[in-house]
Amino acid sequence: MPDVVKLIIPNSAEYHLRNPALKLTGEERERVVRFSGTYECEHSVFWSADPRVLILPSGWNRQWFDDIHQVLDLAPPPVVSPAMRSGLLVEDLLHDGEAQQALREHLAGYGMVRLEIVGPTPETYLLAALVRGWGHTVELDSVSDENFWASLYLDSKVSCLDLARQLPEIRVAPGLVVGNWVELRGALKSMTARYGRVIARTLFGVAGDGSAVVRDEPGDVDRFLDNAARDSFFAFPILIQQFVEHAPGVGCPAADILVGENGVEDVVLCALTVEHGYSFRSVDVGDGALPEVWGERVRRVAHELGEAARAMGYYGWMCVDCVAGADDRLYVTEINARRSGSLHAGGLLRLWDAEKDLTLSAHFMLPIAEGTTYEDHIRPVFQRLWEAGVRAYPTSVRAVGWDDPIVAVIAAAPTAAEAQKVVAEIRDGIHARSGVPSPC
Repeated sequence: MPDVVKLIIPNSAEYHLRNPALKLTGEERERVVRFSGTYECEHSVFWSADPRVLILPSGWNRQWFDDIHQVLDLAPPPVVSPAMRSGLLVEDLLHDGEAQQALREHLAGYGMVRLEIVGPTPETYLLAALVRGWGHTVELDSVSDENFWASLYLDSKVSCLDLARQLPEIRVAPGLVVGNWVELRGALKSMTARYGRVIARTLFGVAGDGSAVVRDEPGDVDRFLDNAARDSFFAFPILIQQFVEHAPGVGCPAADILVGENGVEDVVLCALTVEHGYSFRSVDVGDGALPEVWGERVRRVAHELGEAARAMGYYGWMCVDCVAGADDRLYVTEINARRSGSLHAGGLLRLWDAEKDLTLSAHFMLPIAEGTTYEDHIRPVFQRLWEAGVRAYPTSVRAVGWDDPIVAVIAAAPTAAEAQKVVAEIRDGIHARSGVPSPC
């Protein structure tokens, strides 16, 4: 038996909720716990092919799980599912003695346990201490507890503004940071009059929540203020920036950055698809995701930011989101001091050693018809593709029974356009099997 095992914990929900400045309540909090705390967790199945134990919330589909491992020619790892007490994965595990006992049995025989998480929270350090108490050496794939502050700081959108004053490759759109409603109203009116269109963002948003575009149009500032007052994502301080017009045909450039003790160890290029200028929907991953000139610009930014983060004591995965401006300039919009939602695609590229040969297109919220099931409608579509040698997979099927059912899928091809075409075929195939016309 190998001496090292990975303990994979997709703690996305508690990561998003960890900052005390973001006091989500009601529907907004429930949405994060439900989506990030269950649905997104299933992407972690693709993080690694090494010996591992997965912590997943209960409700995962055994047939899907077995299919994925069979088609990837991997042995299915053991899974521990703590009783859902809060919907926060690590917190629930720390309160579930039976789940801890099951985990202890799965880790028995291994000397080293490598904890792989979305991002650090106080609970992850408690879990590491618990596992050390069982006699294992524990290695974290993220920042140490004494440098936890660096993760919190980098995750704030203010960090981009600070680093842009220090690093030559980092450019941000002009903006203001406001701390109350009076400043917010005045700044919005002033900046929309100057730029025509601005984007207002809380410092700790989630996949577009906590962001809104405001225009220099009658009533638009008041409409935004009314909506923000009812949305607990909009906590002060709030950043208001000029809305940068996007260069056509590029997408929103991004990169996953692996920061090690000696510097940047890996950069994975991405191109995000967003709606309304800020709401994240899908991502293309790999060297072919971006035109070469934009890819080189993103790499330079990624290395500069990664080195700056390392100087603060940060290490592990982080990601940077950007905008390719119509003025031919690259603008940094935010840093996320965690694994991004696209890193399951990076895991597959590393599994195949194909980062330079393939592009993966990952879609996170593909709408499907009510009554769709994995076994009857989704699985047959993918089985046909697998038999034809197509590298495409459903990466989360947990939401097939939700009121607004969705499925997450990923497809690989030599180019982004070909991968996107495969995703479109998957969408059409699922809709055809469920008897619902595919949306245009």
